[in-house]
Amino acid sequence: MRMRALFWKIFLSFWLVQAAFIGATALLLRRALPEARSPALSNEANLVVFCARAAVNIYERYGSVALEDDLQRLQQTSGVHLSIVDFRGVPISRAPLSREEQVLAERALQSQQLERGGGVDIPLLADPIVLEGGYRLVVVAELPRPDLPARPPATQPLRDLALGVAISGIVCFGLARYLTAPIERLRMAAQQLSRGDLSARAGKENERRSDEIADLVGDFDKMAVQIQSLIYAQRRLISDVSHEFRSPLTRINLALEPMRKIDNPRVATAIERVEQETGRLDEMVRKLLVLSRLEAEGQLVEKSDLELDELLQQIVVDADFEAQAEQRRVVLRQLESCHVFGNEDMLRSAFENVIRNAIRYTHAETEVEVTVQRDTEDEGSTVTVRVRDHGPGVPPESLDALFRPFYRLDDSRERKTGGVGLGLSITKQAVILHGGKVEAANAHDGGLEITITLPAVLSTEHASKQTLSS
Repeated sequence: MRMRALFWKIFLSFWLVQAAFIGATALLLRRALPEARSPALSNEANLVVFCARAAVNIYERYGSVALEDDLQRLQQTSGVHLSIVDFRGVPISRAPLSREEQVLAERALQSQQLERGGGVDIPLLADPIVLEGGYRLVVVAELPRPDLPARPPATQPLRDLALGVAISGIVCFGLARYLTAPIERLRMAAQQLSRGDLSARAGKENERRSDEIADLVGDFDKMAVQIQSLIYAQRRLISDVSHEFRSPLTRINLALEPMRKIDNPRVATAIERVEQETGRLDEMVRKLLVLSRLEAEGQLVEKSDLELDELLQQIVVDADFEAQAEQRRVVLRQLESCHVFGNEDMLRSAFENVIRNAIRYTHAETEVEVTVQRDTEDEGSTVTVRVRDHGPGVPPESLDALFRPFYRLDDSRERKTGGVGLGLSITKQAVILHGGKVEAANAHDGGLEITITLPAVLSTEHASKQTLSS
C-alpha cells in the first residue's frame, strides 16, 4: 500500500516529539545527577583523620622511631600510606612526598581544613593538625585504590539514546499506520466507485475499531450500498422501459402502412414526420437495450483473438464513405499491427460510435484523424486508439460528462445532428468490459480527441511460434 502525505505527517510528527522528549530527558538527568562518589572514599576519609591524630600523638610521646613503626602497621592493616610534614613542608616521617602531595599539603596549611586531591585511581587526603603551642603539622594520606564499579564505555549513552529513538520510531510507525490505513482504503474505494465498480467497499469484515474513522468508513460503505441499489434500479427501469417501447413502435409502423396509400400531400408530410420521429425513437430504444446489456454483463462471454488494426481499417473505410457525402473525410494517420482479446461486435460498435460522433462535429472540409499505436510498458503491452476531429471542442468542465447516458452539451445541436447522447456511453461500457479505459481531451490546436486504451495480447500464431522457439 502506497503511503501518502498524511501518513508521513503523522509518523514524523509523533516520532520527532518522542525523540525530542527522550533526548531532553537524558540531558536533564545527566545534568541533575551529581557525580557519584565512592562510599568507601568517605569512610576512609574519617579513618585517615583518626589515624592522623593518633600518629601525631605517638610522635609527640615516643618520637620518630615509634612513629615509623605505627605508620608501617597502618599501611599493612588498612592499606593507607601516611606521610607527615611540618609547616615548612619538611617531612617528619621517612617516606618522601611527591610533588602532588607537597602541593596538597601546602593547600591544607593555607586553608586549615581537610583537602582532597589525586585522582579516582589514587585518591589523596591532607589533614592539617595544630599542636599545643601553635605548632602545625600536615598529615598526607595516600588511600588504597577504591573498588569502583566498571564505568560504561563512552559510546554507551549514545547507543542507549539511539535505541530509545529507534523503539519510539517503530511505535510511531505502527500508530501512524493504524490511523491512516482506513483512510487509504477509503480513498481506493472511492476511486473504484468513480471507475464504475459499484461493489467497492472500504471496511474490513474482521476489523474491530470503534472510533471516528471507523464511523466514517461505515458511513461510506452505507452510502456505496445505497448508490449501488439506486443505479441497479435505474438500469432495470431503463431496460424494462426500453423493452416495453419496442411493441408500440412496431404497431405504429404497421398502422402507418394503410395511410401511406392516401394521395394527399399534407398526409404524406405528416406520415414522413411520424416515420422520422419513430425512427429516432426506435434508434434510441435500440441503443438503450445495447447499453443495458453491456451494463448487465460482468464479463464478455464470447471473446477471441482479434486483429484490431484490420478491424479499425475496415471501420475507417466505411466511415470515410459516409463522411464524404457531408464534405468530410476519415483518415488513418498511423496504423500499427496489434491484437486484443475481446468481442468483435462490441468493439466495432464502440469505435463506430466514436468515429461517427467525430464526423458529426468536425467542420466541413476537415478530416477525422485516427491513429492506432501499440505501447510496451513494464506492466504489459497496450493498444492506444485516438480519434481526433477538427470541431469546436468541448468545455473542459464537460469532458468527463461526455460518457454519461443522455448527456448533451446543447440540445439544439443534438437535434440538428440526430444524436441521443448514448453512443459514447455504449463505447465506455464496452471498453470497460474489455479491461480498458476511454478519455476525452481537447486538442491543443482545436477539436476533440477521444483516446481508447485496451490491453494488447500476442497473436495466436505469434504466441505459438514463441512457445516452440523457447
